[in-house]
Amino acid sequence: MSEEIKGIRCNAEKCIYHDKSDKCTAGHINVGCQSATDSSQTKCETFECCNECK
Repeated sequence: MSEEIKGIRCNAEKCIYHDKSDKCTAGHINVGCQSATDSSQTKCETFECCNECK
């Protein structure tokens, strides 16, 4: 796993890139929904479910 992405807080505990101090360790992130008009319409497209989901 990579080092944390500075300034990115992650609460998605079932994501493989989430660490226990709520940091994102993905090499990069992609936030999706091109037509979003507020934050509730966006999502992290980098999310990958850890083994707990499978």
